[in-house]
Amino acid sequence: MATILITGTNRGIGLEFVRQYAASGWDVIATCRQPAAALELRALAAATGRVSIETLDQADPADVAAFAARVAELELDILLHNAALLGPGEAQLLGRFDAAAFDAHYRTNALGPLLLTEALLPAVERGQLRKIVFLGSAAGSTAMLQPPANLYGYRGSKAALHLMVRNLSIDLKARGITVALVNPGLVDTRGLLDLPPDDPGPPDLAHLVKLVRAGLVPLIRAADSVTGMRLLIDEWTLERTGQFVNYDGQALPW
Repeated sequence: MATILITGTNRGIGLEFVRQYAASGWDVIATCRQPAAALELRALAAATGRVSIETLDQADPADVAAFAARVAELELDILLHNAALLGPGEAQLLGRFDAAAFDAHYRTNALGPLLLTEALLPAVERGQLRKIVFLGSAAGSTAMLQPPANLYGYRGSKAALHLMVRNLSIDLKARGITVALVNPGLVDTRGLLDLPPDDPGPPDLAHLVKLVRAGLVPLIRAADSVTGMRLLIDEWTLERTGQFVNYDGQALPW
């Protein structure tokens, strides 16, 4: 049986990855910070019998090390880095920067995945497929940067992740490990596409809801994004290691 470890699985894209891989017969190790509160994930694990839930806070280096020690004998076919922190937008605007928020972004989105990869490399090397997948973001591409200038912490941390992934792809190619960087697209992780026409949505997302309804922000559903990304992951070979690709297969600039 193939085995995949997925981070950030309590909701949204991560939960959908768990759902689809488990339905396809994979053994899934699903991590999140608070498994007790991850009700949908726990229900999915109970229903499929293929999902093992583990506690992991990848922003905490000590927790990453402790987790790696707990799963030291694993054989991983795919290590999939999904967990990320977007954070409140107000603290990421010029004139309102918050150093602690920036630190949380870099620890979660850049340093955490790198340390977890380092710790789990032996498990990936013991696997058959030997693939490491990172979810990047168009927001972290300098070539795709467009106004408005916002999300400094998130954009900067994703750009840092992209560079580290590129570095890893060079470092690990000789060891036969494939590294992939995939952009999931603008995924509706808050159920905005299902809101009734007269529902403005959550107060912090009211502006986004208006843009979505005006057709200015093309949100997609998590199931469509994950289906596309899984096809890419299946086809990703060592010859393509280190590429940055959109969920629909389009090559993206760095």
